[in-house]
Amino acid sequence: MTLGPDSVTWRLGWYTRFELVVLGRAVLMQVAHPVIAAAVRDGYRADPFARLTRTITSSQLRLFGGEQAAQEARRLIRRHATIPGAGEELFRWVHATSFDSLLTAYRLLRPRLPAIHEERLYREWRDTGRSIGIESMPEDLAALRHYLDDVVETQLARTDGVEELLDAFRLRTGRAPGGEHVPRALWPLVRPVAAQVLPDFAVGTLPPALRDRLGLKWTNADARRLRRWIRLIRVVSAFVPASLLHYPMPYRAMLSARAARA
Repeated sequence: MTLGPDSVTWRLGWYTRFELVVLGRAVLMQVAHPVIAAAVRDGYRADPFARLTRTITSSQLRLFGGEQAAQEARRLIRRHATIPGAGEELFRWVHATSFDSLLTAYRLLRPRLPAIHEERLYREWRDTGRSIGIESMPEDLAALRHYLDDVVETQLARTDGVEELLDAFRLRTGRAPGGEHVPRALWPLVRPVAAQVLPDFAVGTLPPALRDRLGLKWTNADARRLRRWIRLIRVVSAFVPASLLHYPMPYRAMLSARAARA
């Protein structure tokens, strides 16, 4: 399925630069799956944020890329055909956790959508999954929640990938994903804040059952700090021009959708 101006995804823009802070949650849930952790182990050691950056770029192409969407889907299928143990189940888990994390970001950082729009967003995401061979996504949001809870309970563990990603979130070396938008001279000032924000959002927005399963400490003080980050981002994003708030591809799609509806 190729999305266009009539889709909820295009009308809402879906990705903003601030929503990036929650997408670390998706990668954390993915590398807690032992098969995925084994498949991406070497890549994480070389560049712990590379998978997140590639996932964002690939998702934007498949959601907002128009004619490029099918080409990106074929590239993904070819790329993952070489990964041991890769199959529809792993594709389904990555696709499901990516959507669930984006929806979590949307609920935290933007005005709440009507439930009917959330369901349509999920249907659009589910349908785009068919282009990469995922035929068995859960039917609706309730079924998605049941699927996520079941995998958390029966398959996930504190893998080496979890350990390496949690360490990467502390930014002891290198930049955070999206750090290329920060002038190099300002990065020493931004780093301490980013090193707190990334782990707070990644760990604090996880399903509580998964935090417990992974043995991740999360206190009431941590929860209060996360709520302060959320309030700050919501306030700041209200003053950022839409052309800067959104990534370029979703922003162009959003403008196209508005023009089509005018």
